[in-house]
Amino acid sequence: MESSQTGKLISQSKHGDTHAFRKLVEAYQSYVFTLSFRLLWNEDDARDAVQETFIRVWNHLSGFNSEMRFSTWLYKITTNICYDRLKTMKRRNNLISTGLEDNLLWNLPSLENIENRVINEELGRLIQFFTQELTPKQKLVFTLRDLEGFEVDEIVSITGLSAAKIKSNLYCARQFIRKKLEYINK
Repeated sequence: MESSQTGKLISQSKHGDTHAFRKLVEAYQSYVFTLSFRLLWNEDDARDAVQETFIRVWNHLSGFNSEMRFSTWLYKITTNICYDRLKTMKRRNNLISTGLEDNLLWNLPSLENIENRVINEELGRLIQFFTQELTPKQKLVFTLRDLEGFEVDEIVSITGLSAAKIKSNLYCARQFIRKKLEYINK
């Protein structure tokens, strides 16, 4: 919804119009939830992140630079919130193995080539599962680039990371997931 309508709603919201802000929330909440869920992989945590994101947007809307796309700014806030949660969860849980990896080994269908694997729903679930084992930064970059489809320059704007850091973390994330998938397919 990046349009003059969005600009108008932002302007009205900056002046305290809660009805206009509600329209912004309604327009963008599904995007924020999808990103949050892909990063946190938990529906309740994703809902909390959505709520926290829009509270932060409301509190900092006066600082929004109208030269920037609203969606990019919104994704930046969302990723910062989720990234902080990921770091906290990683410290708290220290990635305890759930045994799910072994169970998935028996349920993975046999496929002849990579093209078939990519469109295979089971592979998608495996990739999502393995993203949980990535470092928070790798997960953030992998999710934004490979799952959300953002270009590197957009990820730079969202995360504040350099293009080199993004490419490095993306490479490491892809290598990690590839190795996990190779292990399962043995």
